Amino acid sequence: MAISQTRLTFLFAGKHNTNGDKYTKFSKSDLDNLSHVTGFVVGVTGDYNVYKTGPFTDLISDVMEQVEIVAQTGKPFYIGIPAVNFDSTTYTRRSADYTNIKSNYIQQIWSQISANSTYKNLFKGFYWTNERVFGTTNVSSPTSNAQIGLLNDLAYTIRNDTSLGIRKEFIWSPYLGFNSTYYEINTNIGIIANRTNIFNTVFLQSNYYFTPAPDKGAWNGSSGIIPQTLDMAVKSATDNKLYNFAAKGNFNSYSVVGGTKTSNTKIALNMEAEDTLKGKQSTYSPYYKTACAKMKVPLLNGSCPFIFYAGSYNGIVKSNLRASIEGFYTDGSCVLP
Repeated sequence: MAISQTRLTFLFAGKHNTNGDKYTKFSKSDLDNLSHVTGFVVGVTGDYNVYKTGPFTDLISDVMEQVEIVAQTGKPFYIGIPAVNFDSTTYTRRSADYTNIKSNYIQQIWSQISANSTYKNLFKGFYWTNERVFGTTNVSSPTSNAQIGLLNDLAYTIRNDTSLGIRKEFIWSPYLGFNSTYYEINTNIGIIANRTNIFNTVFLQSNYYFTPAPDKGAWNGSSGIIPQTLDMAVKSATDNKLYNFAAKGNFNSYSVVGGTKTSNTKIALNMEAEDTLKGKQSTYSPYYKTACAKMKVPLLNGSCPFIFYAGSYNGIVKSNLRASIEGFYTDGSCVLP
């Protein structure tokens, strides 16, 4: 069995709402119980309103406290970047956001990482927190979309800027489209993944697990989660090229976004669950089991990197999704908490 050598899991640090409530920190014993996980992503909230444009001093402190514990496991880790306000197609803050994130977050994190030889050796790179890109994207000029332009600027800073000397990876886990804008969402992600080298790895969220969620629901012709997206995500990772549906409303065939893949970006998968897998097991477990069975194949073929989203401490520890993570990452088993 040639199981995937990249089996990551999200952890979260910092505030998770505008009231100032913080994610519970994972202990070393919590992390040691994830014995089949090969590395961690210390993520931050995706809610822009929690930190907005900073200051990020408190967030950096929380992230580095979790990094200190992660480093004790000897496993590699990535660090999430604060969310940017990508809420519309009229994004005009490319330059301002780039300067702010670079100077007030990335450089500050790197200063602490690079000063500690253990951290520096284990640190793999940064994770982009926003999960989609708005607006239209030209396949021949992707960075003409200002949001993609920002990603490209940050990628240079993280991956190539010799003056800073970071020279690490940049990874992302966007969700494939649902609701009425599904086709545009998939197209934007596909152009980034297939036609740019912004990210080293793109871990696809199929969103399939969340079909029963009150804010999502099954596809009804105009809104909800499209069940075929799960198969499309698995095919994209298996073939290492991102597909979209062949046309709007045609969910039975796929086409490669941009016509062909010219990038070096690795297409990977995000296995998803939350504490609802325990608290509302009868509702959510059928979706988890289906996703587990389909994602088991690329997991065991050894070539597809994986990341597991299981919520925060409340999901992984309190709701025992640790058992689900361990079962899947051991041999693709579908274990309920």
